[in-house]
Amino acid sequence: MRIGIIGGGSIGLLLASHLGAVHKVSLYVRTEKQKKAVNENGVICDGMMREIKAYSNNEQMKEQDLLIVAVKQYHLQSLTLPSNPDLLFLQNGMTHLSFIQHLPNNCALGIVEHGAMKASEYEVFHTGNGSIRLANHHGKEMASQLVDLLGSEKFPIYFHDDYWNMLSEKLIINTVINPLTAIFKVNNKYILENDHIRKLAELLCEEGSRALGLIHEEQWQRICRIAQSTGENQSSMLKDLNEERKTEIDAICGFILKKLEGEAPYHNFVIESVHALEAINYKGEAI
Repeated sequence: MRIGIIGGGSIGLLLASHLGAVHKVSLYVRTEKQKKAVNENGVICDGMMREIKAYSNNEQMKEQDLLIVAVKQYHLQSLTLPSNPDLLFLQNGMTHLSFIQHLPNNCALGIVEHGAMKASEYEVFHTGNGSIRLANHHGKEMASQLVDLLGSEKFPIYFHDDYWNMLSEKLIINTVINPLTAIFKVNNKYILENDHIRKLAELLCEEGSRALGLIHEEQWQRICRIAQSTGENQSSMLKDLNEERKTEIDAICGFILKKLEGEAPYHNFVIESVHALEAINYKGEAI
Protein backbone atom coordinates (compact mmCIF):
# COMPACT_ATOMS: atom_id res chain seq x y z
CA MET A 1 0.00 0.00 0.00
CA ARG A 2 1.29 3.48 -0.87
CA ILE A 3 1.03 5.64 2.24
CA GLY A 4 1.89 9.31 2.62
CA ILE A 5 2.36 10.60 6.15
CA ILE A 6 1.90 14.36 6.48
CA GLY A 7 3.84 15.69 9.44
CA GLY A 8 7.39 15.03 10.62
CA GLY A 9 6.78 15.33 14.35
CA SER A 10 7.12 12.52 16.87
CA ILE A 11 3.96 10.71 15.76
CA GLY A 12 4.72 11.12 12.05
CA LEU A 13 8.19 9.65 12.53
CA LEU A 14 6.85 6.83 14.70
CA LEU A 15 4.25 5.92 12.07
CA ALA A 16 6.80 6.09 9.26
CA SER A 17 9.09 3.69 11.09
CA HIS A 18 6.43 1.08 11.89
CA LEU A 19 4.37 1.26 8.71
CA GLY A 20 7.49 1.43 6.55
CA ALA A 21 8.27 -2.17 7.51
CA VAL A 22 5.40 -3.39 5.30
CA HIS A 23 4.24 -0.53 3.10
CA LYS A 24 5.77 2.00 0.74
CA VAL A 25 5.81 5.08 2.94
CA SER A 26 6.51 8.69 2.02
CA LEU A 27 6.92 11.43 4.63
CA TYR A 28 5.78 15.01 3.97
CA VAL A 29 7.53 17.59 6.13
CA ARG A 30 7.45 21.40 6.41
CA THR A 31 11.14 22.25 6.08
CA GLU A 32 13.93 21.54 3.62
CA LYS A 33 16.16 20.85 6.62
CA GLN A 34 14.07 17.91 7.78
CA LYS A 35 13.57 16.66 4.21
CA LYS A 36 17.35 16.54 3.72
CA ALA A 37 17.96 14.87 7.09
CA VAL A 38 15.39 12.10 6.49
CA ASN A 39 16.54 11.42 2.94
CA GLU A 40 20.16 11.16 4.10
CA ASN A 41 19.63 9.18 7.32
CA GLY A 42 16.27 7.45 6.97
CA VAL A 43 13.93 7.39 9.95
CA ILE A 44 15.41 5.91 13.11
CA CYS A 45 13.14 4.62 15.87
CA ASP A 46 14.82 3.20 18.99
CA GLY A 47 17.99 2.60 17.01
CA MET A 48 16.32 0.82 14.07
CA MET A 49 16.69 2.58 10.71
CA ARG A 50 13.99 2.61 8.04
CA GLU A 51 14.62 4.07 4.57
CA ILE A 52 11.86 6.61 3.97
CA LYS A 53 11.51 9.12 1.12
CA ALA A 54 10.76 12.62 2.39
CA TYR A 55 9.15 15.54 0.56
CA SER A 56 8.70 19.15 1.66
CA ASN A 57 5.53 19.90 -0.33
CA ASN A 58 2.56 18.07 -1.84
CA GLU A 59 4.65 16.37 -4.53
CA GLN A 60 3.17 12.96 -5.45
CA MET A 61 0.46 13.22 -2.79
CA LYS A 62 -2.25 12.41 -5.31
CA GLU A 63 -0.45 9.15 -6.17
CA GLN A 64 -0.82 7.80 -2.63
CA ASP A 65 -3.50 5.28 -1.70
CA LEU A 66 -3.78 6.75 1.78
CA LEU A 67 -2.68 10.04 3.33
CA ILE A 68 -2.27 10.03 7.11
CA VAL A 69 -2.51 13.59 8.39
CA ALA A 70 -0.42 13.82 11.56
CA VAL A 71 0.09 17.57 11.89
CA LYS A 72 -1.08 19.81 14.73
CA GLN A 73 -4.61 21.17 14.55
CA TYR A 74 -3.41 24.70 13.77
CA HIS A 75 -1.49 23.50 10.68
CA LEU A 76 -4.52 21.94 8.99
CA GLN A 77 -5.74 25.12 7.33
CA SER A 78 -2.41 25.55 5.53
CA LEU A 79 -2.59 22.09 3.91
CA THR A 80 -3.53 21.59 0.27
CA LEU A 81 -4.88 18.06 0.05
CA PRO A 82 -5.60 16.22 -3.23
CA SER A 83 -9.18 15.06 -3.68
CA ASN A 84 -8.51 11.43 -4.61
CA PRO A 85 -6.59 9.60 -1.81
CA ASP A 86 -8.33 8.32 1.29
CA LEU A 87 -7.54 10.46 4.33
CA LEU A 88 -6.89 9.49 7.95
CA PHE A 89 -6.68 12.32 10.49
CA LEU A 90 -4.77 11.86 13.76
CA GLN A 91 -5.22 15.09 15.72
CA ASN A 92 -5.70 15.98 19.36
CA GLY A 93 -8.92 17.80 20.18
CA MET A 94 -12.04 17.96 18.05
CA THR A 95 -11.93 21.29 16.23
CA HIS A 96 -10.68 19.50 13.11
CA LEU A 97 -14.17 18.05 12.59
CA SER A 98 -15.31 21.30 10.96
CA PHE A 99 -12.33 21.13 8.59
CA ILE A 100 -12.90 17.51 7.62
CA GLN A 101 -16.65 17.62 6.99
CA HIS A 102 -16.29 19.57 3.72
CA LEU A 103 -13.62 17.36 2.13
CA PRO A 104 -14.66 15.18 -0.85
CA ASN A 105 -12.31 12.34 0.14
CA ASN A 106 -13.19 9.23 2.09
CA CYS A 107 -12.22 10.28 5.61
CA ALA A 108 -11.48 8.40 8.82
CA LEU A 109 -10.39 9.64 12.23
CA GLY A 110 -7.99 8.18 14.74
CA ILE A 111 -6.49 8.69 18.16
CA VAL A 112 -2.94 7.75 19.08
CA GLU A 113 -2.26 6.30 22.52
CA HIS A 114 1.49 5.76 22.09
CA GLY A 115 4.21 7.76 23.78
CA ALA A 116 6.82 9.17 21.41
CA MET A 117 9.64 11.69 21.74
CA LYS A 118 11.31 13.29 18.74
CA ALA A 119 15.08 13.32 19.26
CA SER A 120 16.12 14.94 15.97
CA GLU A 121 14.78 15.70 12.51
CA TYR A 122 14.92 11.99 11.68
CA GLU A 123 15.02 10.13 15.00
CA VAL A 124 12.25 9.25 17.44
CA PHE A 125 12.04 7.24 20.66
CA HIS A 126 8.97 5.08 21.30
CA THR A 127 8.54 6.02 24.97
CA GLY A 128 5.25 4.27 25.66
CA ASN A 129 3.61 1.28 23.99
CA GLY A 130 -0.07 1.83 23.31
CA SER A 131 -2.43 1.52 20.39
CA ILE A 132 -4.23 3.47 17.69
CA ARG A 133 -8.01 3.53 17.39
CA LEU A 134 -9.80 4.34 14.14
CA ALA A 135 -13.37 5.25 13.22
CA ASN A 136 -15.10 6.22 9.97
CA HIS A 137 -16.15 9.82 9.42
CA HIS A 138 -17.65 10.08 5.93
CA GLY A 139 -17.44 8.46 2.51
CA LYS A 140 -16.46 4.85 2.06
CA GLU A 141 -16.23 2.98 5.35
CA MET A 142 -12.53 2.25 5.43
CA ALA A 143 -11.53 2.26 9.10
CA SER A 144 -12.02 -1.48 9.62
CA GLN A 145 -9.99 -2.20 6.46
CA LEU A 146 -7.17 0.02 7.70
CA VAL A 147 -7.12 -1.86 10.99
CA ASP A 148 -6.34 -5.05 9.08
CA LEU A 149 -3.92 -3.44 6.64
CA LEU A 150 -1.91 -1.30 9.04
CA GLY A 151 -2.09 -3.04 12.39
CA SER A 152 0.29 -5.66 13.75
CA GLU A 153 1.02 -7.42 17.02
CA LYS A 154 3.77 -4.93 17.82
CA PHE A 155 1.77 -1.91 16.62
CA PRO A 156 -1.91 -2.66 17.34
CA ILE A 157 -4.75 -0.74 15.72
CA TYR A 158 -8.38 -1.15 16.73
CA PHE A 159 -11.72 -0.25 15.18
CA HIS A 160 -14.23 2.00 16.92
CA ASP A 161 -17.77 2.29 15.57
CA ASP A 162 -18.48 5.82 16.87
CA TYR A 163 -16.00 8.58 16.06
CA TRP A 164 -17.68 11.13 18.35
CA ASN A 165 -17.47 8.89 21.40
CA MET A 166 -13.91 7.87 20.54
CA LEU A 167 -12.71 11.47 20.23
CA SER A 168 -14.71 12.64 23.25
CA GLU A 169 -13.14 10.09 25.57
CA LYS A 170 -9.67 11.17 24.44
CA LEU A 171 -10.53 14.86 24.63
CA ILE A 172 -11.78 14.66 28.21
CA ILE A 173 -8.36 13.31 29.24
CA ASN A 174 -6.47 15.98 27.32
CA THR A 175 -8.64 18.87 28.46
CA VAL A 176 -7.86 18.06 32.10
CA ILE A 177 -4.30 16.73 32.19
CA ASN A 178 -2.65 18.78 29.44
CA PRO A 179 -3.37 22.35 30.55
CA LEU A 180 -2.85 21.78 34.27
CA THR A 181 0.48 20.01 33.85
CA ALA A 182 1.56 22.73 31.41
CA ILE A 183 0.56 25.62 33.68
CA PHE A 184 2.10 24.17 36.84
CA LYS A 185 5.04 22.53 35.00
CA VAL A 186 4.56 19.14 36.60
CA ASN A 187 4.36 15.50 35.52
CA ASN A 188 0.99 13.79 35.16
CA LYS A 189 0.96 12.28 38.65
CA TYR A 190 0.50 15.68 40.29
CA ILE A 191 -3.06 15.76 38.97
CA LEU A 192 -3.69 13.34 41.83
CA GLU A 193 -0.92 14.05 44.33
CA ASN A 194 -1.37 17.82 44.67
CA ASP A 195 -4.71 18.54 46.36
CA HIS A 196 -5.07 21.99 44.76
CA ILE A 197 -4.34 20.76 41.23
CA ARG A 198 -6.64 17.80 41.84
CA LYS A 199 -9.51 20.13 42.72
CA LEU A 200 -8.99 22.11 39.50
CA ALA A 201 -8.83 18.84 37.57
CA GLU A 202 -12.20 17.73 38.94
CA LEU A 203 -13.76 21.05 37.96
CA LEU A 204 -12.34 20.85 34.44
CA CYS A 205 -13.62 17.28 34.19
CA GLU A 206 -17.12 18.40 35.19
CA GLU A 207 -17.19 21.10 32.52
CA GLY A 208 -15.76 18.78 29.87
CA SER A 209 -18.18 15.97 30.68
CA ARG A 210 -21.12 18.35 30.51
CA ALA A 211 -19.98 19.70 27.12
CA LEU A 212 -19.45 16.25 25.61
CA GLY A 213 -22.48 14.51 27.10
CA LEU A 214 -20.36 12.15 29.20
CA ILE A 215 -20.94 10.94 32.76
CA HIS A 216 -18.71 12.97 35.04
CA GLU A 217 -18.04 10.27 37.63
CA GLU A 218 -17.01 7.73 35.00
CA GLN A 219 -14.70 10.18 33.25
CA TRP A 220 -13.09 11.30 36.50
CA GLN A 221 -12.24 7.69 37.30
CA ARG A 222 -10.68 7.30 33.83
CA ILE A 223 -8.62 10.46 34.33
CA CYS A 224 -7.38 9.17 37.68
CA ARG A 225 -6.37 5.83 36.16
CA ILE A 226 -4.49 7.47 33.31
CA ALA A 227 -2.79 10.05 35.54
CA GLN A 228 -1.65 7.17 37.74
CA SER A 229 -0.44 4.91 34.92
CA THR A 230 1.40 7.76 33.14
CA GLY A 231 2.49 9.46 36.35
CA GLU A 232 6.12 10.13 35.39
CA ASN A 233 5.22 11.33 31.87
CA GLN A 234 5.08 14.90 30.66
CA SER A 235 2.01 15.94 28.72
CA SER A 236 2.42 17.03 25.10
CA MET A 237 1.31 20.56 26.08
CA LEU A 238 4.03 20.84 28.72
CA LYS A 239 6.58 19.61 26.18
CA ASP A 240 5.36 22.22 23.68
CA LEU A 241 5.82 25.02 26.22
CA ASN A 242 9.22 23.73 27.33
CA GLU A 243 10.37 23.67 23.71
CA GLU A 244 8.80 27.08 22.97
CA ARG A 245 6.28 25.73 20.49
CA LYS A 246 2.69 26.82 20.05
CA THR A 247 0.32 24.57 21.99
CA GLU A 248 -3.01 23.03 20.96
CA ILE A 249 -4.89 24.67 23.83
CA ASP A 250 -7.53 26.13 21.50
CA ALA A 251 -8.13 22.80 19.76
CA ILE A 252 -8.51 20.98 23.07
CA CYS A 253 -9.93 23.27 25.76
CA GLY A 254 -11.30 25.76 23.25
CA PHE A 255 -13.64 23.11 21.88
CA ILE A 256 -15.17 22.63 25.34
CA LEU A 257 -15.53 26.37 25.85
CA LYS A 258 -17.30 26.72 22.51
CA LYS A 259 -19.64 23.80 23.18
CA LEU A 260 -20.71 25.41 26.47
CA GLU A 261 -21.08 28.81 24.76
CA GLY A 262 -18.50 30.39 27.04
CA GLU A 263 -20.10 29.10 30.24
CA ALA A 264 -16.99 27.21 31.35
CA PRO A 265 -14.99 29.44 33.70
CA TYR A 266 -12.29 26.89 34.50
CA HIS A 267 -11.64 26.17 30.83
CA ASN A 268 -11.53 29.89 30.15
CA PHE A 269 -8.96 30.25 32.92
CA VAL A 270 -6.62 27.51 31.64
CA ILE A 271 -6.89 28.76 28.04
CA GLU A 272 -5.86 32.28 29.02
CA SER A 273 -3.13 30.93 31.33
CA VAL A 274 -1.54 28.76 28.63
CA HIS A 275 -1.71 31.60 26.10
CA ALA A 276 0.01 33.84 28.65
CA LEU A 277 2.82 31.29 28.99
CA GLU A 278 3.09 31.06 25.19
CA ALA A 279 3.44 34.84 25.01
CA ILE A 280 6.15 34.85 27.68
CA ASN A 281 8.01 32.13 25.79
CA TYR A 282 7.72 34.09 22.55
CA LYS A 283 9.30 37.15 24.15
CA GLY A 284 12.19 35.05 25.32
CA GLU A 285 11.49 35.64 29.00
CA ALA A 286 11.75 33.06 31.75
CA ILE A 287 8.53 31.34 32.72
